[in-house]
Amino acid sequence: MKDEVIKKADLIQERVTRVSERYQHLLSEAEDAHEWAFAWRTEVNRGGFRAVDFLMDAIVDPGRCIGCASCVTICPVDVFDYVDEKPVDTRESACVHCVLCAEACPVLRPADNDLGDSLSIHQPSKDEGYGPYSYACYSRTTDAEILEYAQDGGMVSTLLLHGFEKGTLKGAVLGDVTEENRQIGRPKLARNREEVLACAGSRYTYSPNTLALQEALRDKVGPLAVVGVPCQVDGVRLQQNSSVRLGPVTWYKRNITLVIGLFCSESFTHESIQKLGGILDVAPERIKNINIKGKVVVTLDDGEILTTSLKKYREWARPACLYCLDYGAENSDIAAGGIGLDGWTYTLVRTEAGHRAFQAAIKDGWLETRPLEDEPRGEFLMKKLSADKKLNRPLPAQMPSLAERKALNYLDPKTFYTKGPGAPVTDDNATPNKDGGDK
Repeated sequence: MKDEVIKKADLIQERVTRVSERYQHLLSEAEDAHEWAFAWRTEVNRGGFRAVDFLMDAIVDPGRCIGCASCVTICPVDVFDYVDEKPVDTRESACVHCVLCAEACPVLRPADNDLGDSLSIHQPSKDEGYGPYSYACYSRTTDAEILEYAQDGGMVSTLLLHGFEKGTLKGAVLGDVTEENRQIGRPKLARNREEVLACAGSRYTYSPNTLALQEALRDKVGPLAVVGVPCQVDGVRLQQNSSVRLGPVTWYKRNITLVIGLFCSESFTHESIQKLGGILDVAPERIKNINIKGKVVVTLDDGEILTTSLKKYREWARPACLYCLDYGAENSDIAAGGIGLDGWTYTLVRTEAGHRAFQAAIKDGWLETRPLEDEPRGEFLMKKLSADKKLNRPLPAQMPSLAERKALNYLDPKTFYTKGPGAPVTDDNATPNKDGGDK
């Protein structure tokens, strides 16, 4: 019996090794990055291949995981736990060889070419470097209570609450905060107005919002909205559009009817809150709100507002954010962020689903809008920040591992490919310093 177990384990490892070698070959040799998925998709009908082992070998163990939790929430047999912002294959013996965890990982490969067709982009549309969209504006809630809770106009909370009111939504996957610290995020399935308002506002530490999909699936809470940063949006779309039609895929495709993406250059470690308190010389628990507007704007529990340098704070950016090339949540139905006009939400309407939800809220008087021309800097920032996120970068799977970056003593995700070791060598930048400056 023991010999049979060993033989089976050896066979599994042999298959994982074969797929990993084929995948690494395709990373460097394939003419089209969409061919990379061939490495594991060809194993589906052969049997005995555990994609979880391949995913760990290629992405998680080398430190390339962005923590989007897609592999966790797509697994039909609960193989994974989620610990310290990454999946742990706690119950790998439960694996049914479905390869969904590999299919749903946005780091392993780019999305399939037909994803755009699945999203139903509202027409006419254009793409100016941050994904296809139909129109853009500044928007703001007309509800005084929402505005009190919101950070930049309250458009996102308003769309969710309008959906609840009209019956087009029964739940929303959001980011909440822990009881101990209002700047540490946690996932939340909101089912009513009070829960949506409790989640309003921004946090700049990472919150794995989409873990709440497990609760939504278990309790059959749909139609459902998902609100998340770009890496989470990409993971949701890969889940919905996988060619492996097992239960979670079908349910997410039918029941996630609105995906709202939040602009994101990078997020920060939980440790950053302690460090920020030290920079400002205040107790970290007194930090009520953080807003980033080219600088870090901190509101304390007594209403006092303090500011500090974003450059100084960025020392505690999440290293995992290097592996995301998407600032504007390009695969969302609606993308939103607090750039441009103060107190308003910069809003990009991308799809038919986003258009219906947005226009319904305007028609019912829940939202007001202003043209981007009222503050042109918003559009300038949208283009710049989106371009910066992609500048000089290869696709995530081709980037160095975390260990390789540590060996270079350079973990800053924002400048690795602009000022750091990944920057092109020119007469202007010569040799980058390890601390991010130039020699």
